[in-house]
Amino acid sequence: MPSHHSERGRAWPYVLLAVVLVLTGGGVAAYSLGHLDRWLCEGGTCESREADPASVPVTPAEPELAPVLAAPQSRPLDADRVQRAIAPLLGRKALGTHVGFAVSDLSSGEQVWSSGTGAFIPASTLKLFTSLAAMQTLGPEHRFRTTVLRDTTGEDQPSATDAAPTTGAPAPGPAKLVLVGGGDPYLTATSNAAARASYPQQASLAQLARQTAKALQADGVTEVSLGYDTSLFTGPAANPTWEPSYITSFVTSPVSALWVDQGRDGWRRTADPARQAAATFAKQLKARGLKVTGVASTGRPVESEELAAVSSGTVAQIAQSVIEHSDNQAAEVLLRHVAIAEKQPATFEGGAKAVRDVLTGLGVDWEGNRVYDGSGLSRDNRVTLASMLQVVSTASELFDRYPIAGFNGSLATRFTDSGTEAGLGVVRVKTGTLSGVHSYAGTTATRDGTPVGFVIFTDRVPDRRTLDARTMLDRIAARLSACSCAAAA
Repeated sequence: MPSHHSERGRAWPYVLLAVVLVLTGGGVAAYSLGHLDRWLCEGGTCESREADPASVPVTPAEPELAPVLAAPQSRPLDADRVQRAIAPLLGRKALGTHVGFAVSDLSSGEQVWSSGTGAFIPASTLKLFTSLAAMQTLGPEHRFRTTVLRDTTGEDQPSATDAAPTTGAPAPGPAKLVLVGGGDPYLTATSNAAARASYPQQASLAQLARQTAKALQADGVTEVSLGYDTSLFTGPAANPTWEPSYITSFVTSPVSALWVDQGRDGWRRTADPARQAAATFAKQLKARGLKVTGVASTGRPVESEELAAVSSGTVAQIAQSVIEHSDNQAAEVLLRHVAIAEKQPATFEGGAKAVRDVLTGLGVDWEGNRVYDGSGLSRDNRVTLASMLQVVSTASELFDRYPIAGFNGSLATRFTDSGTEAGLGVVRVKTGTLSGVHSYAGTTATRDGTPVGFVIFTDRVPDRRTLDARTMLDRIAARLSACSCAAAA
């Protein structure tokens, strides 16, 4: 897929990023203003609404650069200065024996200096690949629908010559309902205050149950059978390259197109998220006066009518949560949606191929990469410094979605040690952590105002040095932020 960014369109966000980072100390205001929730919740039911046009400033898709944006006049990054600042830290024992670093000048998007060879285990920085592919293929405003269908297969349909019925009386026997999973990664069981206040906004089974009961009771239906359909996603629910303990020890849930609360059942994760969701829905229907005679996996009916539906937050909001909180479950769901959009099987393998196709279409060099999932949990994943830096340097739509050092997400408690102060509020990165693996991929601005993208990979850290390695990544990022690394005027 060709990139939709022109050179001019790619350049202006980088200049804007530099202004925000330098003038606001980390862009906290931009972050806050960029993610206002536009939802209306009344009577426990939440529906999306458009903001009042008068209250939202109109921003052109391709804004012209105003002179004020060029005021900082950031100079190009100087490779020798970067090397003198960063190279001494890369050899520290805390980082282990396989360390990589690369930096780009965001004004041009070009790599300026790198150190380290080979491909690395990316851990959760791989979520940048998945999130960028989802934003590209699905669009930032796309939403995922969970629906309830009434199975009408085989029901007699009135002919044109038949008298119009005076009531909507149902056929004898219980109505056949099917709960259809639409791959909403944040579908929840109830629409309580916490769910309504969450980001992204969470659609709920409770909303579906209210809509369903109201429709059926208006039609005189008091008894139903309940089926559920998960056919949107296929293939194994657990990745064969993951550690087996990830599922059994509740590190992550089996991937499903239908789940509630990401497959959690209290403090544990259920082995069958779809069945748990259907059982929860059945209880909610019973609480609303309907008799439910059975719950079974039935697949999607051949003929049906839609009784109820709820929609997820937008892809942009979901990507924000995936990156900020390193959400493994939502990342794997996004991977399958990318596969569907790219006409690949909705599996781990199909999703990995789809992400590759999307990113190479954007100009990302895939040579040396091996990708097996969307979350980065697989220790078999391998990613080069160059490809990750290309994603960081070109994905302007992800710039305001990274955690901010010392402020939020996976960086909320980082940058607290001596020597890391310069990174506070300025460094914005996606973190990655597995046993022996630590990585950063994101942006900052140097002391002289040059906006930069950078990647730090290390994947052979002794367990005893885990905390030291984390601190060293903070220090490298802070050293880059404090560096007067621009070329001489």
